[in-house]
Amino acid sequence: MSEQDPAAPRKRSRWGEAVTQEVEQPANGSHAASNEATDSAAAKRPRKSKWDNVQPADIGYANNNDPSRISKDALAKAQRMAAIQAQIAQQIKSLSTGPAEALTFPGMIGPQVLSNLIRRETFKPAPLILDEKGRHVDAEGREVSLKASSVSVLKANQRERRHLPILQPSVTREAPIVDPRMSVPTGDRKKRATFTFVEDQRYIRRAERFRNKMAVAEFNKQLKQMKEDRGQEAEKETLAQINLALLKKKQETVPDVEWWDTRFLANQAYDWAEGEAAPNASLRLDKVDLLVEHPVPIEPPSEAPEPPPLPMFLTRAERKKLRRRTRLERELQRQEMVARGLAPPPEPKVKISNMMRVLSADATADPTKIEQEVRRQMALRLKNHNDRNQARKKTPGEKRAKKLERLAKEVAVETTVHVYKVGDLSSKQNRFKIDVNAQYYKLHGVGLMTDDLNLVLVEGGAKSLAKFKKLVTRRIKWNAQEGEEAADDPDHSGPDQEEEAGGKGSNYCELVWEGKLARPSFPEFKFEIARAEVNAREVLRRRGVEHYWDLVSNYVRGA
Repeated sequence: MSEQDPAAPRKRSRWGEAVTQEVEQPANGSHAASNEATDSAAAKRPRKSKWDNVQPADIGYANNNDPSRISKDALAKAQRMAAIQAQIAQQIKSLSTGPAEALTFPGMIGPQVLSNLIRRETFKPAPLILDEKGRHVDAEGREVSLKASSVSVLKANQRERRHLPILQPSVTREAPIVDPRMSVPTGDRKKRATFTFVEDQRYIRRAERFRNKMAVAEFNKQLKQMKEDRGQEAEKETLAQINLALLKKKQETVPDVEWWDTRFLANQAYDWAEGEAAPNASLRLDKVDLLVEHPVPIEPPSEAPEPPPLPMFLTRAERKKLRRRTRLERELQRQEMVARGLAPPPEPKVKISNMMRVLSADATADPTKIEQEVRRQMALRLKNHNDRNQARKKTPGEKRAKKLERLAKEVAVETTVHVYKVGDLSSKQNRFKIDVNAQYYKLHGVGLMTDDLNLVLVEGGAKSLAKFKKLVTRRIKWNAQEGEEAADDPDHSGPDQEEEAGGKGSNYCELVWEGKLARPSFPEFKFEIARAEVNAREVLRRRGVEHYWDLVSNYVRGA
């Protein structure tokens, strides 16, 4: 092979470097041998990489394959292992009977440490000692409890275990001396405080019941004291003489300053003239805010509720048509029940007029017998009809209850009051008529009789008082003698009767005043005899209607 031409292009590696061929020349200088060596070296030379010329110092880390570094690491590991083994041997020897020898510093391997490692004894487990009951005990005779505990290695189980509550064993210790006054902690958690809503006007009703209870107790105390002081006579005059004002609220006097104005008045008084605007100097404007005080709403007692919607009124023809349709539907339903066998078929309705047409064959055979049977059926139908009507009628008790309910509805919304002035109430017949009619119409009130003046006060429904007014002004003969019969028939009231009942004689009864109230002032109607005007006023003052006596006393007849 010829020598390489110097002018030929030089071979370069993939990294752009020229390939250097260093071939050692043979010693003999043979040209052929040199050519063969050159060819073989070129064929067996490995290819260079980009890391062949890079040094470890240039990269920035040590070479792990360095023999010097490997020997140093092995020596350090051996020293650490020897130190650990020496510490283990030290601890094992400290548990034995003989004293432990001193250890060298970690990392140092000396002849003493090696001798200790050679002479260390093998670890032996603790001996198993059992008592007479077969329980595992230690050298001192105490029982050894071996409980296997599961250890969670997963992070999820460990987190779950932290959230679980730790149950403490409950140890009950009986104290030799127990103090019942001391409370034992139970460990129960108290309930969380929540809102407790109070019913509207609950405390108002409770206070009202308490005041009534105290008033009744005071009344009983006063009654007992009077009975002890005056004996049995006081018990008879109790209802007439005792002051029942304790059972009702006393009329409070009008205060100088109303309670709702006290917080806004600077001087606690109305310093300006009536009808003028309040000056700013007399008011505490700092107490005025945007809040609104809502008092307890009270329904007006004298206003009637809204009337219910009026029912639909039908004409006479519409009512007849509706009745026919209802009866037809009922008859069709009865026929359907008979057709299905759920009800027996009705007997033929035989009368004298259709007897021959319905029972033609039987009527001709024995007419007398058939006529008797037809009349019996007619009497039976009439009896059943009367029985049904009687069953629908109300009993006397139901009629009375219905009438009382109607009278109670009259005073449910408002109460009408009539005040009469009577010249003389000494007649027992007149008092009896007034009392009986007042009880019949469920009226309330009182009849006061004094030597100088007589008053009749009645409260109740408007219709009942209209009938009572007709009784005392028209039907009763006030000037009749004690044994004469009074005219009770209003349809036969002539001019003479009107003159006697109208009051033109010595005795009379005239209406002084009439009006409306929210509720009656008296629980029932009764007559009371007052020895003087003071006693009569006291009776009316207990009910808060003393002004009625002033109306009657100031009334002038015929004015």
